[in-house]
Amino acid sequence: MRPFISSPSQQRGTWRPARMRAVTAAALTLLIGGLPNLPAHAAVSMAAPNIQLPFPCGQQWRLDTWGHAPALDMVKEPNQQGTEGATLIAPASGTVNKSYYHENAGNVIQINHGGGYFTTYLHLQSRAVGVGARVAQGALIGRVGRTGPTSNNHPHLHFELGYDSNGNGEASWGYAGAERVRPTFNGVTYGGANNQTNRNVASGNCGGSADLGVLDFHLSDDQNSNAATRPVIQYGNSPMVPISGDWDGDGKDTVSAYDPTAGRFLISDTPAGGQAQYVFRYGNANAVPFVGDWDGDGKDNVGVRMGNVFYMRTSPVTTATETTESVAYGDAPMLPLAGDWDGDGKDTVSAYDPGAGRFLISDTPAGGQAQYVFRYGNANAVPFVGDWDGDGKDNVGVRMGNVFYMRTSPVTTATETTHSVAYGDAGDLPVVGDWDGDGKDSQGIVR
Repeated sequence: MRPFISSPSQQRGTWRPARMRAVTAAALTLLIGGLPNLPAHAAVSMAAPNIQLPFPCGQQWRLDTWGHAPALDMVKEPNQQGTEGATLIAPASGTVNKSYYHENAGNVIQINHGGGYFTTYLHLQSRAVGVGARVAQGALIGRVGRTGPTSNNHPHLHFELGYDSNGNGEASWGYAGAERVRPTFNGVTYGGANNQTNRNVASGNCGGSADLGVLDFHLSDDQNSNAATRPVIQYGNSPMVPISGDWDGDGKDTVSAYDPTAGRFLISDTPAGGQAQYVFRYGNANAVPFVGDWDGDGKDNVGVRMGNVFYMRTSPVTTATETTESVAYGDAPMLPLAGDWDGDGKDTVSAYDPGAGRFLISDTPAGGQAQYVFRYGNANAVPFVGDWDGDGKDNVGVRMGNVFYMRTSPVTTATETTHSVAYGDAGDLPVVGDWDGDGKDSQGIVR
């Protein structure tokens, strides 16, 4: 019996890989089912935000409605060269409410700009922000691409401005009758009819992104507590990705951050001071970070997943030297996990299939085969990993809404037992770790 499995939620749209102490906020893929048949949008009653083209200042782009006005497909002028991989930036300030992989539209981001208005971006090559990230106008949010079958393998940005007419906290997109409305850039309104083309539209997105939100970590030592037991830690800025690990081997996890825009880790044993002790790049920009103890020395290290390949940094975080081990495991849209499943003191990488809410766990991932496969939680929940009972073996969990569900039955068994705790708000980013060194992991959130 799986008490937490139900139909896929249309509200879940983020990724966070984890060991017992790694959680990310940006650029991973989640699959969801078909879109709900929402009613057509009502008349807009509030002023739309002052949005700019979602590209760096001065760039020129071609805007086409094709057969889906008021949605726009955008390619770079003058000849579409440079469209694939082009920098995508926020057209106005807001909060990311969707960041996931859609089975038809590919990599998707949606930003809540307030007043009921949302912008949605399809077919992205990569995503640099996750759900809950606060972005300023001009902040990097991803790269233009051609993911998803409806891109027709042609690099372009499918852009929609939407208005939440039914008040459900998002804007429907991608089909006739969705809650999309005509966007205005620099005083010109586009998308009035199908098969319209506007050439050489220049971006006025020139304000920069200096005002990035600080990440606030709210941590609890008590798995049963709904409130933080520690002072708030401010460390890193959005769109950095929160991670955590035991970097010095003292048995306690500390929070740190990953900067997806530069592929850079900012590690600290004393994050309350707000300063990184060890800063280094590893992997490509916008890779997916994770954390684990690869050699059993009691100290965590970092890794990144690119495609379906896990790259594990084996040189200590304290050194600029870079040595690496790698293993291919799972499919590219799956989310990376890492944990010590058998209690040997070494973490091994595994995967989570968001479309099915399914974990694929292995002590020997180099062979490419999962040893233990089971469902837990809803499809498109947010997975994490931790040692909930202090037995030295990691287990899995999922976050749905604002509730942490920790699976207490071993990964080796089909039996399902669970401990749950409501903590934070649904839009917060989850982070998990052993904050007090008692051998048991507990919950935290980042906002």
